[in-house]
Amino acid sequence: MIVKEGKARIKLDKDVFYNPKMTFCRHLDVLAYRVIAKDESREVRSLDALAATGVRGIRACLEAGFRSTFNDKNPRAVELIKENLKLNEIEAEVFNRDAVALMRESRFIHIDLDPFGSPAEFIDTACLSALKYLSVTATDTAALCGSAPLAGLRKYAIYAEKTEFYPELGLRTLIGKIVREATKYDKAVEVLVSWAREHYYRVHVKLRRSVALAGKIYEKVGYLFYCFKCGNREWLPMNGEALEKCRCGNRFVMIGPLWLGELHNKVFVKAMIDDVGGMHVDEGTKKKLRKFLQLIYEEIDIPFGYTTHHIAMMLKTSPPQVAKIIEEFRSMGYRASRVHYSGVGFKTDADVETIKNVVLALNTQN
Repeated sequence: MIVKEGKARIKLDKDVFYNPKMTFCRHLDVLAYRVIAKDESREVRSLDALAATGVRGIRACLEAGFRSTFNDKNPRAVELIKENLKLNEIEAEVFNRDAVALMRESRFIHIDLDPFGSPAEFIDTACLSALKYLSVTATDTAALCGSAPLAGLRKYAIYAEKTEFYPELGLRTLIGKIVREATKYDKAVEVLVSWAREHYYRVHVKLRRSVALAGKIYEKVGYLFYCFKCGNREWLPMNGEALEKCRCGNRFVMIGPLWLGELHNKVFVKAMIDDVGGMHVDEGTKKKLRKFLQLIYEEIDIPFGYTTHHIAMMLKTSPPQVAKIIEEFRSMGYRASRVHYSGVGFKTDADVETIKNVVLALNTQN
C-alpha cells in the first residue's frame, strides 16, 4: 500500500510503524523545517533518528530542501526506507544503528526525535549531537503531565500532579528536560514553536553553544507552586525560595523543575503561517493549519492557563464563553488570550480571585 502525504509517496508495511493520525503534525513540522531552511545560509543536514517509514525525513527533503540522513534499529524499517527513498527519487544515507550510538559518533545541524513513546532516553545524546536545531515528539503524556508522578520522576526527573492545565504542564516538562540536558554541553535553548495536541507533545528548538547563555537560561527554569483548593498558582526560578502555603491557607504543591519561558517565537510562527499557502495539501487542511498556528501565535507568554470549566466547578456555577471572558479581561486592562491546547482554556495576567469575580459577574449578567 502506498499513501501520499504532502509531496511524498510512502510505501507502508505491517511490520513498520506509520501513524496516519500524526499527518497534521508532520504538516506543521514541514512548515517549521521550511522556516529553518530559509533562515540558514547552508544546507541543513538532518538526522531522522527513529525514522520508521522515513516519511518525516523524506518530506523534509522534498518540501524543505533538507539533506536527510535516516536511521532505524528495525532492519525491515531500513529496507522500507530505502524503497521509499527510491520511490521519491532521493539519495540519502540510511543506517541500521542504535540511535544513541549513532548520535554520539556523529554531528548534524538538525536532529528529529519521534519515538514510539518516551523520548527521554534519546534527549541527552541528541543535545550533544545536534549543532543547531532539535525537534522532539513525546507520546508518554501521563509521565509528562502529572497523571503518573512516579513515571515523571523516573523519565524526566520532575515531580508533577495532574492539573486542569495538564497539556501545558506536559509541554513545559518536556522543554525543561531538553533545556537541562542541553546545558550539560554548554548549549542554550530557544523554543521556536511547540504544541500539545491530542495524544502527543511536539517541540522545535534552536540550540546555541555559549557557556554564559547556558547558565542564564536557568532564569527561565523553575517551579510551579499550585493550590488545588483555590486554583492559585505562583512560579519561581530555580534559586527562588520555596513557598509553603497559599493565601487561602491550603498548602501549595510544588511541581517541577519546569520550563517557565516562552512556548513559541512569534516571528518564527508568523513565518510558518505565511508559508501555509505553499504547502502541498488541500485547502481544507491549509485552513486548519492557519487556524491552529494562529492560536499559537496569539497565545500570550504567561505560564499556565485556566479553563472555564474548572473555574465554574470551584464556584459551583456554569462556565461562561471563553470569548466573553477574554473580552472582559481586556476591557479591564489585563492581557488575555485563548490557549492552543483546549477549546475551553484561556490565559491572563489577572490573579485567580479576579478571574473568579469576572466569571461570577458574567453569569449574573446572563
